[in-house]
Amino acid sequence: MIRTLSVFAFVAVFTAITPTFGQESRLLSPQETAAEIDRLFAESWQKQSVEPAPSASDEEFVRRLYLDLAGRIPAAAETREFLENASPQKREALVDSLLDGPAFVRHFTIIWRNALIPQAFNDLQTRGLVPGFEAWLWKHFSEETPYDRMVHELITTPIDFGDNAGNVLNAASSPSAFFIVRQLQPENLATGTSREFLGVRLDCAQCHDHPFDKWKRNQFWNMAAFYSGFQRPEGADPENALMMSMKEVKSSRSIKVPSTGDIVPAMFLTGTEPEWTEESVPRQVLADWVTSKDNPWFAKMAANRLWAQFLGQGIVQPVDDFSDNNPPSHPEVLDLLAEQFAAHDFDLKFLVRTITATLVYQTTSRQTHASQADPNQFARMALRGLTSEQFFDSLAEATGYYQPFRTDNPFVIDADSPRGRFLELFRDENESPLMKETTILQALAMMNGDFVDNATTLDNSQTLRAVVDFPLMSDEERLETLFIAALSRRPTETEKASFGNYVTDGGTSGNAKDAFADIFWALLNSSEFLLNH
Repeated sequence: MIRTLSVFAFVAVFTAITPTFGQESRLLSPQETAAEIDRLFAESWQKQSVEPAPSASDEEFVRRLYLDLAGRIPAAAETREFLENASPQKREALVDSLLDGPAFVRHFTIIWRNALIPQAFNDLQTRGLVPGFEAWLWKHFSEETPYDRMVHELITTPIDFGDNAGNVLNAASSPSAFFIVRQLQPENLATGTSREFLGVRLDCAQCHDHPFDKWKRNQFWNMAAFYSGFQRPEGADPENALMMSMKEVKSSRSIKVPSTGDIVPAMFLTGTEPEWTEESVPRQVLADWVTSKDNPWFAKMAANRLWAQFLGQGIVQPVDDFSDNNPPSHPEVLDLLAEQFAAHDFDLKFLVRTITATLVYQTTSRQTHASQADPNQFARMALRGLTSEQFFDSLAEATGYYQPFRTDNPFVIDADSPRGRFLELFRDENESPLMKETTILQALAMMNGDFVDNATTLDNSQTLRAVVDFPLMSDEERLETLFIAALSRRPTETEKASFGNYVTDGGTSGNAKDAFADIFWALLNSSEFLLNH
């Protein structure tokens, strides 16, 4: 829905629907939750004398939404269909349409793989685990499994490789990679669980009390004790967790602190002790607590992660650093998102619908006032770098490149394919999309690399060939189509004039078709194409 921003109108209009959050708040729809978020931001902006940016144009919005929900820019036909739609609810309808499509499942699989096993690509052995982990995520996103159930299954997944540990590499669908990339070490698993699902950084408390936070050394090992059942034979190499016989002693509920020799029991980070029974399995007990609606961090961490995914940074930033020394920029907004996320039984699509329905998400990325410079105010859409997958898939969409996938396992990417080589070159370990930097090799690949060079020639680019050879198009229509294919927008009057003259003059070769190829290449190498905005 196209709406214009007015801070004072927000405060006046949305006050009437403000829910009472205290004992038990009512269940809000995504639209109601979005309206309340907008009201909270409007109040904050008014107090801080911040002038929010105006609403994004339909051209900005359609490109942004496809990148965020489908992992690629829209096809030219998809852009035209959206721009020509006169319905006032067309933005909301597009969100629903993309959420129901396979591209959303594929894109969210990549997002959560990067979030949960970011270190998987650091080692050739663990790279082999990625397809199985992605297949597991794909299955759950396809089935719309609630987030708490996904995390519960991950934490409790059976880890017993017997005498043939290498078989795990061939698992068609398994979350085992979460454990294996962390070498099945209790201390690594405690850190991974607390950071990925609770937003709590325990790392610095492993050897001593945390110097800047409240966490104590014993609390770190209390958490690690839930994973103390993983045991290796004497003398085994802890770095070679894949190729060894591994068993889990499911009755283990305590662990020895290496630096002190103290034996500490498994205990929750809240300081409460589990209510153990004879049948209790530590990882099951931990999973029950982590995914509980009463857990003070679980819903907030997930909501914060998705907010960062769509807005460029979290309300708590870094997203996995919830601490007294790193308070949220807008605590009421985070509380509301987390509360409604839990109330909607941890439905990730509820969060997506809510965030994309906010006026905050739908602002333009153009800075129209000095007060919009601070990213913590979320007063305009941040410029975000694309992931390597978004980048390649957008190039493929723009140029008409057909991507073949393996029929035996679509999650396995041939390293020597154009996609495989591109993903390897453009892989970025920077956690923040606001901090993306292009390397010299990446820039050269875009300017002179075989893939981009071939994709912008008349012989190899389906898009370019179809545009320049279509006899019923004028040059102005050809130019507009290339702009829509690459940038999801029509050219400005200035661009029409300058590029039109370039085509009329035949570019550098005196040939109008070659001039169109040059223009297409320039559009794909522009910062406008390289960024989500």
